[in-house]
Amino acid sequence: MARIGIGAALECAFVAAARMGATVRFRAPREGALVEITVTDAKRLPDPDLSRTRRVTNRRLYDGRALDDDTLRALREATAQRDLAQAHWFGRERVRALGPLVEEAEEAFWADATLRERALAAVRFDVKDREEVARGLSVASLELSTAERAALVELRRPVGEGAAAAARKTLAARARKQMESASGVLVITTAGGDPMADVDVGRALQRAWMALTHHGLEAHPMTSILSVAQASAAPDADTVDNRVMQLLASFRRAFPNVPDGARVAMLVRFGWAEAPSCRVGRLPLDDSLAPAAP
Repeated sequence: MARIGIGAALECAFVAAARMGATVRFRAPREGALVEITVTDAKRLPDPDLSRTRRVTNRRLYDGRALDDDTLRALREATAQRDLAQAHWFGRERVRALGPLVEEAEEAFWADATLRERALAAVRFDVKDREEVARGLSVASLELSTAERAALVELRRPVGEGAAAAARKTLAARARKQMESASGVLVITTAGGDPMADVDVGRALQRAWMALTHHGLEAHPMTSILSVAQASAAPDADTVDNRVMQLLASFRRAFPNVPDGARVAMLVRFGWAEAPSCRVGRLPLDDSLAPAAP
């Protein structure tokens, strides 16, 4: 995910540089770096691209309307294959097929102690609902109902298996409703496990998200099933539950046009909805950039 984030940041840099009349070039990265770029002097300083500044994760339920052919065509044209990543766009027919799989994956996600702890650590239970945060996720940004919020809090406590199972099912049912309310899904694939493949996934994701924002669509990456797949493939993973293996196989069958050797690196639902309750802020630049000598 960090490499995907680097790719998204790179795509923003390319978009901003183009608007400024500057040129961005890759160069051989120095020791310890994944990517290194150079940027020429800007010829102008225009306002930022609105699709970039307005882009936001919206976890609300969407209105489920069908995507028209013109919009789908425009989205595909905006995300033509580049380098190691490929964007695949699907409409409502794939959304309905993915609903039960997403529900099962979400339950498996919350049942995995490591994944659960990481997810809960990212939620800012220590701030007010609508308080802007630069790190982590405010509770309000999750768009939970009262019952779903109670289930999330339940998973933070050492409770009996019965209560934990009920909480997992509540959150899993929420994920299914989110997916089934979408107008379509975006899948980004790549071949192999080269680190730059993940960077290209991030660039493709950012291009796609900006295109969605430009057309007035909301977006929400749904990564539980990808996290479960990654956890099951880890070298130190325990014996993988057969149900998880069957789930992952069913997930791949949902995309018959994706080559067998390709890795699904990102899954995003999209559609129309009300604006999110609150935005989660970006990291301050000083926290994500460090000056380096030329």
